[in-house]
Amino acid sequence: MLKMIIADDEYNVREGLKEVVRWEELGIEVVGDAADGLETFELCSRLRPDILLTDIRMPMMDGLEAALKLKESGNPVRVIIISGAEDFNYAKTALSLNADGYILKPVKIPELQQIVRKVVASISLERSRETRTEQLQRQIHENMPLLREKFLSQVALGMHANEEDVRHKLAEYGMPASNEDLWTAAVLQIDEYEKAIERYSDTRKQLLGFSVNNILDEIVSRGGSGGVFSMNENEHVILFIQTKSRQQTSPEELAREMTDSIRSYLKLSASVGIGNPVRQAIELNGSYQEALAALKYKFYTGKGSVLSIGDFQADAHPLEFPKLFDAETKLINFMKLGSKEEAADTVNAIFEALCDNRHLPIGYMQSICVELIHMADKAIGEMDENIRDIVPGYASAFVDVYDKREAAELREAMLELFGGLADYFVHRHSPKNNRIIQQIKTIISQSYMDNITVARLSEQVYLSPNYISLIFKQETGESITEYVTKVRMEAAKELLKSQDLKILEVAEMVGYENATYFSTVFKKFTGMHPQKYRGLFQAHG
Repeated sequence: MLKMIIADDEYNVREGLKEVVRWEELGIEVVGDAADGLETFELCSRLRPDILLTDIRMPMMDGLEAALKLKESGNPVRVIIISGAEDFNYAKTALSLNADGYILKPVKIPELQQIVRKVVASISLERSRETRTEQLQRQIHENMPLLREKFLSQVALGMHANEEDVRHKLAEYGMPASNEDLWTAAVLQIDEYEKAIERYSDTRKQLLGFSVNNILDEIVSRGGSGGVFSMNENEHVILFIQTKSRQQTSPEELAREMTDSIRSYLKLSASVGIGNPVRQAIELNGSYQEALAALKYKFYTGKGSVLSIGDFQADAHPLEFPKLFDAETKLINFMKLGSKEEAADTVNAIFEALCDNRHLPIGYMQSICVELIHMADKAIGEMDENIRDIVPGYASAFVDVYDKREAAELREAMLELFGGLADYFVHRHSPKNNRIIQQIKTIISQSYMDNITVARLSEQVYLSPNYISLIFKQETGESITEYVTKVRMEAAKELLKSQDLKILEVAEMVGYENATYFSTVFKKFTGMHPQKYRGLFQAHG
């Protein structure tokens, strides 16, 4: 119900207006009446009515003076003027006071009701508007953190191009900054997030996000100035504002405090990537993208890392691909020979070379590991073995490579794989290798006079040239070629004892078509020319 005061110097008029009109039906309660302007002013000041229905001509202070004084005092009462026809000049004054209604005497009840209804409707509309405005302001206040986060995320995504507008808006959100300030974006992620929350409900996930942001926000506030918001479920963005005019903690130090606090309070490991500082808020997208890029190096540095992109941009070591290929080949050879320690050293050397060049995409390191597994598979197949019989989990080996989140985990997986393979071959093939070497020696003793090669030997023992070369060298300490030469030279020494054979004939009989080359090899083996050796033998004969 709206409150109304009736003011008129005639008692009968005041009482008549109270009785004749059914005010409650109009939504009005008459809370008082006054006989003069001064009483009207005092009553309205005390009771604060919504509507004043007043006559113009009253003693002490007329109705217009009372209305004017109320307006000047800030009283929002709505005024309906009652006046005689002769008071037209008063009507002009009433209009200048923005009176809500003007009724001529004698008062006609329908006309009065119509004017009152309009005033009531106007008050209701205004109050409804005020209520909506208050609700909107309250909602804005309640949602200020969300609105702030949304705006900050837009800035970080580069959705605003006007620096002045951005700074003005940030100031509204409590993040004022001067033109001398530097802006730096950082991104924090919980390490192994999926594993950490696998048993969390949606509510607990949200609670975790709020807890992380609260920790970060408190540290940012203590460290200087900035803002915190969530870009995604496990992507907490921190915007640092560094002011030159005062000493502040560096973003790196604050980031380390953040990871330590999350470990302490939430019992979780977290890593932070930090971009390069920029001079304008509208350039933050670049710093934000750099922060995300820096986080990828966690693959090399491990969990709980604070990674500044500037450190990685200045730390470039070119990868020497020929050396990498040689190392891969050595690893496969050590595996086949069962040399577990050498195989482990080679795996470590490969990973050190890859980790030393942290500009390589993470996928490249994974592809190197996949390539090594393929090489092992192929090499084992050439040895008439099946890698699936040796490694039970071989079917998932490739998936495991891409599931690894850190270089250290990937290194351990490769060490385990090749260590196991080397173990297998050292125990499984030592007796078999001895038989193969003996078979190779027998073949050489029977056919050294022919054009014997490692390739032809491999065909006869049904193993790859590379493999038989490796096991022969490992078991005998000399290469197959060196052994063939030794066998030929020992045979040549026996043949040279006969005076009936020419040097050319001896050379051909031990597998050399060129006598000059035979002589060179013989001299290198024995220390003297074949002819001199023959003469020495005859002298002692």
